[in-house]
Amino acid sequence: MTEILNIEHERVDDVPVIIGVGNQLGLATILDRHLGTHGLQQGLNNGQLTLGWLGYILSQADHRKSAVQEWANDNAQMLGKLLGCPLRETEFNDDRLSGVLSRLSKDDVWAAIESELWAATTTVYQIEVAGVRLDSTTSYGYHQPQAEGIMQYGGHSKDHRPDLPQLKLMAAAAEPSGHLIACDVEAGQRADDPLYIPLIKRVREILGERGLLYAGDAKMAALGTRAHLAFHQDYYVVPLPLTGTTAREFEQWVDACVEGEQTATLVWDDGRLIAAGYEFERTQTAVVEEQFLTWTERVLVVRSSAMAARQSTRLEERLARAQAKLKALTPEPGRGKRQIREENALQAAIDRVLERYDVQGLLTVRWQKEQTATTRYQGPGRPGPNRPTCSETTTRYVITSVQRNEAAIVARGYRLGWRAYATNTPALKLPLAQAIVHYRGGWCVERDFHLVKDLPLGLSPLFVWKDDQVTGLVRLLTLALRLLTLIETQVRKGLAKDQTALAGLYEGQPNRTTTRPTGKRILRAFARAKIALTRVELLDETHWHITPLLPLHRQILKYLHLPLSLYTELAFY
Repeated sequence: MTEILNIEHERVDDVPVIIGVGNQLGLATILDRHLGTHGLQQGLNNGQLTLGWLGYILSQADHRKSAVQEWANDNAQMLGKLLGCPLRETEFNDDRLSGVLSRLSKDDVWAAIESELWAATTTVYQIEVAGVRLDSTTSYGYHQPQAEGIMQYGGHSKDHRPDLPQLKLMAAAAEPSGHLIACDVEAGQRADDPLYIPLIKRVREILGERGLLYAGDAKMAALGTRAHLAFHQDYYVVPLPLTGTTAREFEQWVDACVEGEQTATLVWDDGRLIAAGYEFERTQTAVVEEQFLTWTERVLVVRSSAMAARQSTRLEERLARAQAKLKALTPEPGRGKRQIREENALQAAIDRVLERYDVQGLLTVRWQKEQTATTRYQGPGRPGPNRPTCSETTTRYVITSVQRNEAAIVARGYRLGWRAYATNTPALKLPLAQAIVHYRGGWCVERDFHLVKDLPLGLSPLFVWKDDQVTGLVRLLTLALRLLTLIETQVRKGLAKDQTALAGLYEGQPNRTTTRPTGKRILRAFARAKIALTRVELLDETHWHITPLLPLHRQILKYLHLPLSLYTELAFY
C-alpha cells in the first residue's frame, strides 16, 4: 500500500498579535458598522476584511493591493481562525479592497470611525490626554495631477521631492502617549494655516472635552487659530512666526533681555539648563463666529541653549566661508584671473558676500590700490633707440586683510537661539519654564509621521491612482499606525510596571536588552522566529501543528493582554 503524505505550511509570525490587538478594540465591528455591506456580499464582512488587510500591511511591510489576495489564500486557515469566518478564495480581491478604500475616503464615514475608535481605545487602554499636539506632513506619488485632485504640485515637500505631486496629512495626537486622535488628508498644494481649525473642531468633538492645551508649530500660530481656541475655552502654546510686525518687535524683545532691562528665568529639564527667558502679557482681539473676542495672551521670549549652540556653529561656518570668498575677490594677476579695477565695484562685491553669508558688521575688510606703470613702443617695426614709446598705468584693488570683529561676533552670539512663544494659558496653570519643557517634548506627532513613512507602513510612494483610493489608503495606513503604536506603548508600560527589560529583540545580539522597544521590533521578533502553521495529510487524516512560542513571545503576549491560545488554537481544525 502506498501512503500519500502531503505537508503544507502557513507563515503565522506576528499576524495573530496584530489581529488580536485589533479584536481587543473591536475594530472589525467598528469598521463594519460604518463601511456598510453590499446586498449580495458573502463571507467576511468589510470590518473583518479590513482587519485582515491591516494584518497583511504590518506583517508584510507592503500596502499595495496586488499581492493581498494571494497572501490571504496562502494563509486561509490562519486568517479564517483569527477573523472568525472561513475564507473564500475571492475574499481579498481587488474589487473588495477598492470598495473598502472608497468607503474610507468619505469624510462622514471616516469621522464616525475615528470617533468610535478613540472611545474604544480609551476604554480598553486607559489613554491619558494631557494635551493635544498637531502637525502636518506630506506624501508623494508618481501621479498625474488633476484639477481639484488630492495629488498636487506645490507647497513645501517634507519628503524633499518637489519634483513629484504630493498630498498633505494633518494629524492630532494625544500627549504624552502619541496615540492618534484624528487625521485629515488634504490636497498637497494647500497651506497649513487654514487646516488647523477644522482638525481642532473634530478633535474637540471626539474628546468631548474643553480646557485642553493644544500645541503646534508656527503655522498653527495664525491669529484666527489662536482666537478660535481662546473662544472655545481651550488653551494653546505656539511659536510665533517672525514675520511682519512680530519680526520688528522681536528684536526689541530680545534686546530687552540682552541689555538687562528684563530678568531671565532659567529653565531646567532633568538637571540640565535648557533655556532662559522672560514673559509679558498683551491683549489680543479678533472676530470669532461673528462675535468680537478680547483675551489676554502671554508672550514668552526664550533663548534655547541647544538652538544657540547650533546657530553659533553655523555662524562660525558662515564666517569662514565669507572670509574665503572675500579673499578670493582679488586674486594675483594671471591668465584668466579677473581683476577689480574700480573701488566702488570692489565695495559692491564685498557687500554682496557679507549679505550672502549674513555676516554684516562681523568682518572688517581692508584693501589697497595698486598701480603698475608699463612702457610700450608705438607704431610698427622692431624696438630701437629712435622708436617712440608711451607709458600706460594699470590700476587694480587688492584686499589686504579680512579680520574678525570679535566684539561684534560676541554681541551677535547673545542674540542667537531666541524664539517667541504665545500662550493664553494662565501663568499659574502653565509657568514659563513648564511651557517651554512641554513644547520641547512635543515629539509625539513627529514620531507618528516617522512611523507611518517608515516600513512596515511605508506611506510614500503611493501606488493607487484615483483620489478616493489615495485618501482611503492613507486613512487605512493611519489605522495600521494606531495598532502599531498600541503594541509599542502597551509593551513599554508592562516593562515599566515589572521594572524589567526585554532581551532577544536585536538580531545577532541575544543579550542586548531594552525597556523601550519599538512596535516594529516587537513584531519583528515574531517574524524572525518563523512561526508556522503546518498541515500534515496522511491518507484520510489531517493534523495541524504550530511552532512553539519562545519565552520572549510569551512575555510580549502577556504585556499585550493576549492569550497564548491566540496561537495554539490555530492548530485545531
